[in-house]
Amino acid sequence: MEKMIDFRIIAKHLKQYLWILMLASIIGVGGTTFWLTQMAVPKYQASADIFVKPQKIENEGFRLDSNTNNRLISTYSGILKSHTTIDQVKEKLKLKEDFKTIITNLSIKNENESQIISISYQANSPEQAVKVVNTVVQIMQLEVSKLFENSTVKLLSGATVEDAAIPISPNIKISLALGLFIGLVAGIIVISMMILTNNTIREDEDIEEITNIPIIGEVEKW
Repeated sequence: MEKMIDFRIIAKHLKQYLWILMLASIIGVGGTTFWLTQMAVPKYQASADIFVKPQKIENEGFRLDSNTNNRLISTYSGILKSHTTIDQVKEKLKLKEDFKTIITNLSIKNENESQIISISYQANSPEQAVKVVNTVVQIMQLEVSKLFENSTVKLLSGATVEDAAIPISPNIKISLALGLFIGLVAGIIVISMMILTNNTIREDEDIEEITNIPIIGEVEKW
């Protein structure tokens, strides 16, 4: 005969072992805090915005369509992440990271199909991130002027240490919430194992649950 799940019994056991849940939660949050403060390496991101002007725009009312704009962004993205640009950045800043690592941390984004491009770089310090972004923009301006006639790249807003001072990872709130969740799950697992492996008869309800026979009375101990 299959046993039906009695949620009252489950609630009773959870209340009985509530201290385990609290302890597991504290351990989960404490472990996450230790990881955040002692082990996790924070990442900082610096960004700069540039305005790109294609070749020979004679009509002031000219507007880039989406296809032309996408090709423009792809072209500048290719220049930005080329060995020509990155190697000059590495040499100028004496970077120890290899080409692949720098490319991974470097991103280019274009919003609302405009001619404004945002260049971002992630590093272990805000100062390093700012240096790389601003240097990339400077070298990109020189390379574009060499490759394309009448094309210009103008800096709208450069990267600053103040803007990059707050780390983008790890996310403290999400990490602490995850630590709390893991602690609660671990606590529930421990409680479940204790309940399933505990065959001790302590109360009348335990006898009824095992034998399915109602208790008529009790004999007091003399």
